[in-house]
Amino acid sequence: MCVHYYDVRDHYDTTTAKLSKHIQNGKFSWNNMHLAVQSLQQIDAKFGQSGNRGKQYQFKMGELFDETCRKKLIGILTGAGAVYLLYRAIRSGLVTPQEEDEDLLIDKCGNSTLDSIGALGDHSVPPSSVSSNSVKMTLQDLKSILTILHESKDPVIRGTILTSIYRIPGFSANQELFRSEGGISIIAESLDDPLSYIKASAVTVFNFLGNDPVNRDLLVKYIPQVLKLTTSTFQEFEQLPCLRFLTKMSHNHRSHFMLKHVTPHFFHLLQTGSSSIKFQVLQILINFSTNLELTFDMLNVPVQASFLFLFNYFQRQDVLNDLLLFISNLNDVRRSLPYRSGNREYCEDSIFVLLFGPNSQFSSRLIYLMAFPDDRIKLQAARIVTNLG
Repeated sequence: MCVHYYDVRDHYDTTTAKLSKHIQNGKFSWNNMHLAVQSLQQIDAKFGQSGNRGKQYQFKMGELFDETCRKKLIGILTGAGAVYLLYRAIRSGLVTPQEEDEDLLIDKCGNSTLDSIGALGDHSVPPSSVSSNSVKMTLQDLKSILTILHESKDPVIRGTILTSIYRIPGFSANQELFRSEGGISIIAESLDDPLSYIKASAVTVFNFLGNDPVNRDLLVKYIPQVLKLTTSTFQEFEQLPCLRFLTKMSHNHRSHFMLKHVTPHFFHLLQTGSSSIKFQVLQILINFSTNLELTFDMLNVPVQASFLFLFNYFQRQDVLNDLLLFISNLNDVRRSLPYRSGNREYCEDSIFVLLFGPNSQFSSRLIYLMAFPDDRIKLQAARIVTNLG
């Protein structure tokens, strides 16, 4: 029987359309996926012959799974079971290696193409909200997924695994299994990926893993790599997951010594970043402000006089509240007896001189905020003003 390339493509389109319909209707099952894969394998066996026809088959299959087909396939792989679908698809030959120098994850504007085709789903959906009919993780599945992530060079495959693995039902309950299979080190390999989106996705997985205390201890060693990524990029989609990870790690004072040398960069982001960046940076600085050993390092950070402009009515309210909380903590520590007992000298453009020096204009900004509509802001401002001496 002669099987033509267009027959294969029509068969592929029909099969993936059926799968997509099952998923959208909430009727997806591994039986559906198995039948679809079996169907595709049948035509695969008929079309793939040895010799010249086999070579023609390989060429046509590469054409079959071109960028459009990849996106169509990845578009199906949504929701908490995404990586399982991807895993089965890869096992069944539905995904071929990425062409050299092809970048499907980032478009010319630096945006994720996976976002545009709906492949990432809703990251805010907790695993517990997934249907009870979803497939459960097994040891073999986990091993296979991690092996694929470790060995694959295809950014679509790697990106989909990284953005889906922590949303698999049962993943949270299998952290010990994940660790025993070297999962953390395999995820960490993506921190060196040339694609920014892959690196940011790896840090997002770290954020999820950091919810487990045992994982958090193992993740400390990767702080320098995440710091390097934080300070070497201007892209917010990269900075935010890094800052969230560093926030989680900064809850433990033992990690502060690895972070304190980047304090000037945090203050720079506080002045120049978006409201989301400011908010996340402040979570780190607030954690720092509870550590007496870091107080001098923060108070001696050079800042521009425009730092005072952060204290204004147009600042996002949660940012302004946390900014005042951070300064209030610094003020309390600098006035404490243990801190004042030391002999300290500050540089002329330090935050200490700007906020607490003899010629500081900071108090006028605080008095201005005491008329703020929100009571929390008023109280924070008043508390600092009355303790500036």
